[in-house]
Amino acid sequence: MTVLAVLIPVAVVGLVIWIIVGMKQRAAEPFTLASATALYAHLMIIITATAALCGGVLVVKVLAGFININYSYSAGFFSGSSGTLCPTGAPAGACTAPPQPDFTPQRTQDLVLGLTLVIVGVAAAFAHRALAQALRSSPGGRPVWVERGAAIAFTALYGFGALFGLIAGASALISYFVVPGSPISGYTNTFPITSGGQPFGDLVGAAVLFIPAWAVVSLSLRRSLKSSALLPPPATGPVMS
Repeated sequence: MTVLAVLIPVAVVGLVIWIIVGMKQRAAEPFTLASATALYAHLMIIITATAALCGGVLVVKVLAGFININYSYSAGFFSGSSGTLCPTGAPAGACTAPPQPDFTPQRTQDLVLGLTLVIVGVAAAFAHRALAQALRSSPGGRPVWVERGAAIAFTALYGFGALFGLIAGASALISYFVVPGSPISGYTNTFPITSGGQPFGDLVGAAVLFIPAWAVVSLSLRRSLKSSALLPPPATGPVMS
C-alpha cells in the first residue's frame, strides 16, 4: 500500500521523539507501572486506528475497481486502455484484441484484507481506549506527556497521510484521464488507447480516508490544548526504576 511508505518513516521518527520527551518528563512526573501501561495503550490506539484507516483505503480501492477495473488495477501497458497494438504494416484485420487479465482474485483478496483491517483495527482501538480510560484513576495512570503526545502524534501522522493522499491522488486522477497512452516503438494502434495514466484507486482512497481523520484529530488536539489547564495534578505512586 502506497500510503504506508509515507506513514511508516514518519511514525518511526515521531515515536523516537515521543520517547525522548517522555524520558525528560520523568523528573516532573512519576513513571509508574500505570504510566507505562498508559503509554502502551495510547501507542496501540494509534497503531490500530491507522490499520483500520489503511483497511478503509483498500475498500475504497476495491469499490473504484468495481466501477472500472482499470481505476485500481494495472495490467502493464494496457492499464486503463482498450487498445490493440499491431506491428507496423500489418493489416488491421490480422490484429486481435489481447486477452483481458482477470483481477477478480486480487480484488477479492484486497476486499477481505481491507474489511479485516477495518473490523479488527476498530475493535482493538476501542479496547485500548477503554484500557487508557480505566488507568486514569490509578497513580501515574494519566501522564500529561503521554496524552498530549498521542494527540500530537495522531495529528502529525494523519496530516502527512492526508497531504500525501491529496497531492498524489489528485495527480494520479488527473493524469489517468488527461495523459494519453503512447504506442510501443515499431507498433501502431488499431484501436484508440483511452489513457496512459496509472491506477489511482489506492491514492484517492488515502485522500478520502485520511483527510477527514486529520480534521477529526486536529479538532481533538485543539480541545485537548484548551482543557489542559483544567487537568488535575498527576497522582503520585511507586516509581519504576
